[in-house]
This record gives sequence, structure tokens and C-alpha cells, in this order.
Amino acid sequence: MIKNKRGISPLIATVLLIGFAVALAAVVMTWGLDFIQSTADTTEQQTENTLTCATELSFTITNVDLTSGEVTVDNRGQVDISSVTFRVYTATGVTTNETIETIAKFEVKTLTPTIGGDSLVDSTVTKVEAIATVPGSNGQGDITCSQNLQKYLI
Repeated sequence: MIKNKRGISPLIATVLLIGFAVALAAVVMTWGLDFIQSTADTTEQQTENTLTCATELSFTITNVDLTSGEVTVDNRGQVDISSVTFRVYTATGVTTNETIETIAKFEVKTLTPTIGGDSLVDSTVTKVEAIATVPGSNGQGDITCSQNLQKYLI
């Protein structure tokens, strides 16, 4: 029988345990730094978008003409509007219509939204709402400024 069975020495066990703990800490730190950086970048972009919508965008619906089916939008902001999404309320329901037409800053433009493909002429429109989309900064995609909703009651 072998009486000299020996395990690893306490010194080697301690070194291995410390090495494992350091390697695990390095993995967790790398993941944590990447996670924090991506969260910070996302938060920064969302903040920039919100500030653009809140401070640089200012537009109103100045007129809705049901005889011609036209909606006049006045862009009073410091940024161009790349498109406007209209919500048209009628007696039969709500229709959403996106008009992709650029409205330059400080420009008044007349647009022609539709109700399910039909003109607004002689319709039973009760209210028109508009949500603007503006170009993003630094090559980012367009920003839909849903918190800057404009209403026009008829």
C-alpha cells in the first residue's frame, strides 16, 4: 500500500486560487467597462435627440383647408423638418399619413395629406395632429419628435 499519497501543497493551492480570482476579475471588469460605455453612449444619443426636439424644433399647423384638402405647416425652428406624420380625426375614426417633404427652417409649406388614400376635400375632419421628423446630428438617422405634437381643431 502507498502511504505517501500527497495532495497539492497549500502554497500551490493559494497561488492557483489567487490566479483564478484575478482572471475572473479581469473578465468581469472588461465586460463591465463595455457595458457602461455602451449604456453611456445610448444615453448620450437619446439626450441629444430629446434636446434637439425640445430646443431646436418649433412648428405649428397654421391652417387646414377642407375645400382644397391642404394643411399649412409653419416651421419656426432652427432645424429642417424632413417629414411630417399627420393623424387625421374624422367621424369614422383616425387615419395616420406620413408626408415625406422637407420643410426648411423658417419656411411655411402647404402639404396635402390623405385619409386612406382619399383627399381631405369635403371630408368630416374634426382634428388634425402633426408629428415632425428631423434629421439626426452626426450622421445619425432621423429623429421622430413625438413629444412635440401639434394639434389643429376644426
